[in-house]
Amino acid sequence: MPSSTEETSADVEAGTAAAAAILVEAPGTVVLENSRSKLKHGHDGTLVLYPQPSEDPNDPLNWTYSRKIVNFSLVAFYVLMVFAFQDIPVIVFQDYVEELGMTYEQLNNTFGLNCAGLALGCLMFIPFSIKYGRRPIYIVTTFVMFFTTICMMGVDLVMGLAGAVADTIVQMTVNDLFFLHQRGIMNAIYLIFVNVGVYLAPVAAGYSAQSQGWPWIYWWCTIFFGIIMVLFLFFYEETKYMATTMGEKVAVSEILVCGEEKGIEAGEKHSAETETSAPTARTIDSSIPLKLYRQRMALVTETPGTFKDFLHHFYNPLLMLAIPGVAYTALQYGAFLSWISVVATTESDFFSSDPYDFSTSGIGLLNLAPFIGAVVAAPYSGSLSDWSIIWLSKRNGGVYEPEYRLYLAVFPALVGPAGLFLYGFALAHDAHWVVPMAGVALYGFSQASIQALSLTYLMDSYEEILGDALVGVCFVRNAIAAAIVFAVSPWIVGMGMYSTFVLLGLVALFVMLLCVPMIIWGKKLRILCKHRYATYAKVQSARRG
Repeated sequence: MPSSTEETSADVEAGTAAAAAILVEAPGTVVLENSRSKLKHGHDGTLVLYPQPSEDPNDPLNWTYSRKIVNFSLVAFYVLMVFAFQDIPVIVFQDYVEELGMTYEQLNNTFGLNCAGLALGCLMFIPFSIKYGRRPIYIVTTFVMFFTTICMMGVDLVMGLAGAVADTIVQMTVNDLFFLHQRGIMNAIYLIFVNVGVYLAPVAAGYSAQSQGWPWIYWWCTIFFGIIMVLFLFFYEETKYMATTMGEKVAVSEILVCGEEKGIEAGEKHSAETETSAPTARTIDSSIPLKLYRQRMALVTETPGTFKDFLHHFYNPLLMLAIPGVAYTALQYGAFLSWISVVATTESDFFSSDPYDFSTSGIGLLNLAPFIGAVVAAPYSGSLSDWSIIWLSKRNGGVYEPEYRLYLAVFPALVGPAGLFLYGFALAHDAHWVVPMAGVALYGFSQASIQALSLTYLMDSYEEILGDALVGVCFVRNAIAAAIVFAVSPWIVGMGMYSTFVLLGLVALFVMLLCVPMIIWGKKLRILCKHRYATYAKVQSARRG
């Protein structure tokens, strides 16, 4: 009779073979629970860790959870400040109008210029993060943001170029550090920090501008970016993992069946373990030494490849938009950012005049409404999403389909347009300020939920091309937002507030409900594009490098 260890080995091989067969059929479809283990051992089955951690203790997937959290916390602080710096200028638009003689249309154009910089910045910086690692790009862009906070006016395009990294490289970091069944909650946490920067930072900026003068909102950003720059220099570890064999960097395989996640610290004994609750075959090669501090803080971690391979990253992101899953995420993101930009720019204009006559701090407080909606969305699109995919996978014989993420997108797809209708109707009829803010809160919930769900869907479906795919998504997203922001002032003048938001709400309803056809036909589309996906994956080779 075979031992439990031998049974575990057979389970691993069976799970790996099944997963490999599924990957050939449809990118993104993986074995998330080994049903063979369930039958043989009488428990709920063995969780399949995807992607597969290597046996190297330096692999970020093998880091202790505390080490991962420290690393990700620095990234989250970076994200918060980038989005704060991009959104606080809207709060002091009325000060610019009064003190600098600028018009609201001119100020809306500067905001649109920032969005244009966000669109171009991804194409400029992310290829370098794929080639040379995440660490140097975080450091360089933090320095650029630090410099632009000092220069303040006239640097919106440069600010957008540097800030674009927060839209893309953070998801690459999440992919480096966490497993498939953890991505929902990590992306939800990422979006919480985004929304703190987008919504709560303007609240603080409003009070700062009122008590200290509007230039101080930029000086505070300078201080915080200076702190972030120092933290990145001395504490942020490179998360891009390159395995080495006989002095050469090699690719990493993908699937492993495992039980409970355990990190690796210096001095631990690493060996194969067999859990009593679930079989495990996770091993760490104790002959591989942990990197020294100076090695972990190396500025560059270069991916092998020719200069031609590197150039592919500058135009492949746009070609990848022909893949339906990438196009779907890009459209969702682009629509959401453009609509929230319209809300942000109209708030400063309408609430600073009759009948509201809000002060700078009062306009800042308006951002509490969408933030509350976004906070409610975090557990919905995070922990509930991660729990639901495991439950649905069990019902599907242990096989996970990325479309399971989108089941939860239907409800917020109905809530978001309702919020836009309510906001436009309330402002058009001079309703009490609570009414338009209720609409913005509904939209905030919808925006945060669908963004997290569609982003995680993209990560789960096209992991091998994630870096370039995210660049394409962010380019489209910010290009759409820039066009909408430039057009919003003449649009409202021509159509009126109510008609403008009715049209926006109808477009929003159509775009958000695209999750339904993706749920129905998403897998067929992934199978249809699997050869194109394989071609891009061969060029990028960026899943773990």
